[in-house]
Amino acid sequence: MTQTADRPRQTSGHRATPRSMRLVTESIGRDLETYSADNDLIVRQIRLLAINALIEAARAGETGKGFAVVANEVQRLAQGAADISERFQENVLDRIRLSRSMADALVEDMEGVRLIDLAQTLVQFIVRNLFERTADVRWWATDSALWSALEEPSPRAASHAAERLGVINRFYTVYLDLVMTDARGQVIASANPRYQRNLKDKNLSQEDWFKAARSCRSGEDYVVDSVRRSTLHDQRDVLVYATGIRVGGRSDAPLVGTLGVYFDWQSQGQAIVEKEANLPPAVAERTEVMLLDGANMVIASSRPERVYTHFALSNPQQAPRGSYHDANGAIVAFAKTLGYEDYDGLGWSAVIVQQSDSDEIIRAQLKLK
Repeated sequence: MTQTADRPRQTSGHRATPRSMRLVTESIGRDLETYSADNDLIVRQIRLLAINALIEAARAGETGKGFAVVANEVQRLAQGAADISERFQENVLDRIRLSRSMADALVEDMEGVRLIDLAQTLVQFIVRNLFERTADVRWWATDSALWSALEEPSPRAASHAAERLGVINRFYTVYLDLVMTDARGQVIASANPRYQRNLKDKNLSQEDWFKAARSCRSGEDYVVDSVRRSTLHDQRDVLVYATGIRVGGRSDAPLVGTLGVYFDWQSQGQAIVEKEANLPPAVAERTEVMLLDGANMVIASSRPERVYTHFALSNPQQAPRGSYHDANGAIVAFAKTLGYEDYDGLGWSAVIVQQSDSDEIIRAQLKLK
């Protein structure tokens, strides 16, 4: 049964890649050039022998005439071999040189394009996921349990709001917590029992997400904080989506509080770079997959020690996607988010840094000279 697959086929113990194909072509070209040079040398030697034979035949006089005929024929054959060698160089070797040049271009294009496409897929995957979060926070802010607890404050109402948030949190496991505050930033209710003690009586008025949520002009608006560690949640990495809670849950009513949903970035972001790339183990060992925010800060990486460092992406033309080789010879492919629906993607991008096998290693694996 014939099988087809997108992944490169295995050839002689090595993956069939543009780079290995280029090296095979180079090896064939070098061998043909060597054979052509050897043939030229043999033709020259035959010509020299034929000339010497004609000289000796002339010295022999009448008795050497028959040998002269043979010598002339040998010289004619040598000329024929020389003509064939010339046509071989003009046709075959020139085509081999052209194919080598094209192979070089393919290595640059195909290796880069393959990784660029993967980077685009990864960043779009997470952006589409996060688009749903923008709908979640605006929807939940209209829940009657929330705005009722803010319009008519009481311990019972606050407890009911916390229960309602807890139900949501149990069914939406991508969230670490959901936190409701009043208009002054005082925490009224939260979802995750693990962190409720930390949040009890806390005032979050200095949190960036709270300040931005208070500035939302209507219930249709929302804000997104930057990826950061939450001191209220055991220093876990979070991404907060927030909006205002309004009187009666109406989008055009006065604001009575805020809702911040803490997306569990530590789990979800790491899953994108470690699992969704789906690289074979041997390839993953020499590949780093990263997500960058709009300021090129690493917010997730298959090498976690890189998180919260700046990545010096070389993109002077501000291209939306592309690839290049860094100082270490690794391919760096990048793709910025295209956004999704009305979510602009915050200018995030995915970056893949892959160290290619050296030409020497590939030649050794393919037993090329």
